[in-house]
Amino acid sequence: MKSFLQLFLLFILIVIGIFFYNSYFVEKNIVTETFDENNIDRKITQNKKNIITNLQYNVELKDSGKYEIKSKSSELIYENGFELVFMKDVVAIFTDKKNRKIFITSDFATFNSSNYNTYFKENIKINYQNHNISSGKIDFNFIENDILVYENVVYSGPKNKIHTDNIKINLITKNIDFYMDNSNENIKIITR
Repeated sequence: MKSFLQLFLLFILIVIGIFFYNSYFVEKNIVTETFDENNIDRKITQNKKNIITNLQYNVELKDSGKYEIKSKSSELIYENGFELVFMKDVVAIFTDKKNRKIFITSDFATFNSSNYNTYFKENIKINYQNHNISSGKIDFNFIENDILVYENVVYSGPKNKIHTDNIKINLITKNIDFYMDNSNENIKIITR
């Protein structure tokens, strides 16, 4: 009976030791699906420590103003020497030199911290003074100084509503182009 009790206690000690070792000394990895920029699905293995809540970037843009982007939850990865930030519940504010602001909200965004290019997707709302735009995707390209709004684009202004495939905005000249993917289709304009 005594040897049985000793074996039982040894077994319990080994189980507790394994549990303790796995809980405190083994680093766990998570495999997650990430936003695919070019319709290429990829899986990235990363450490839990790369998840950040309430992240905010403030960027002073040369000759353009400033750009602020924040999210409730973010995931940082390093790809080809660049830091990419995959954001959820995103709010961005672009302020030009005259202190005019463009507000953007979206469910997701990918922010490149080296060149500040940002790709927004899903449930996007843009607000600029009395002008509102909703869409499925936006590409902020700070190298080219333009914004491309596309996928189910609806513009609502004080006097009209426009349904189009694309809106392209030049950040320097402030030129705005509305156009369709198919040149045979027309932009739909509703006046109020």
